[in-house]
Amino acid sequence: MLLREKVLLIVNPAAGKMQAKSAMLDVLSKLNELGAEVTVLTTESRGQATEYAREYASRFSRIICCGGDGTLNEVVNGLLETDASVRLGYIPAGSTNDFASGLGLSKDLVKSAEAAYSGNVRKLDIGSFNGRKFVYVASFGLFSAASYSASQSVKNILGHTAYVLKGAEELARIQEYTVKVNVDGETIEGPFIHGSICNAMSIGGILKVDPSMVDLSDGKFEIMLVKPLKKPDSLARLINVVRTHKPDPEVMEFRHGSHITVEFEEPQPWSLDGEREEGTRLVEIQNLHQAIDLVC
Repeated sequence: MLLREKVLLIVNPAAGKMQAKSAMLDVLSKLNELGAEVTVLTTESRGQATEYAREYASRFSRIICCGGDGTLNEVVNGLLETDASVRLGYIPAGSTNDFASGLGLSKDLVKSAEAAYSGNVRKLDIGSFNGRKFVYVASFGLFSAASYSASQSVKNILGHTAYVLKGAEELARIQEYTVKVNVDGETIEGPFIHGSICNAMSIGGILKVDPSMVDLSDGKFEIMLVKPLKKPDSLARLINVVRTHKPDPEVMEFRHGSHITVEFEEPQPWSLDGEREEGTRLVEIQNLHQAIDLVC
């Protein structure tokens, strides 16, 4: 008798345009066809996916999460609180799915489910933000609030457009931050309107990074610091950066690094994988090299 692998499927049914809920029977059918014995747990509140992953990691050899980037973030946080050796799969069903896009995961949930079970294992770097883990981006300032300000109901209706509209809204009230950033011993100081420490090709579906500059398992983050738009051509140059994915030193500082500290005059809110995170005056960010085995 063929032994079936015990798989835990953690589902956020409210993610995206309720895609996970509508596709669940097809997803389960595909996983069963591939040889999985699936236990399904659905989330009803923020933080529940972390609790599930932490509590059940020792009972399963594979956990697959189905939801948005926030759901993936929660599952990763739960897994890294345990000593269990668990492979992770991701079925992206959120509004923007930045991280999934960079990995080339299919928007078809059934195809993503197949990849999450039968795909290749990729070792991925994970970030630590004052101890809390993030999968692909920690950011502050312009565009960051766009990832968490739109309500889930608005995201479900408008999808990616909700993020773009929120980003455009932020352009009308740009705030400068006096910041001291240290990247592996190099200090960068000055006023900035946005900062990202990321391990992805896309942030909020708005800012893009040249894929040739990103390696998701090299132990390094890509650090982008956007300068104030004070010169007549600054906004045009920033738009060109967004369009071409190529950094411009006139409007942006760009670095690679593993250990980053960010110091503000006053505590500032951040976005971690699209979810709001309260910051402190001094934030420490570290790269946890190849901390997760992702099947995709």
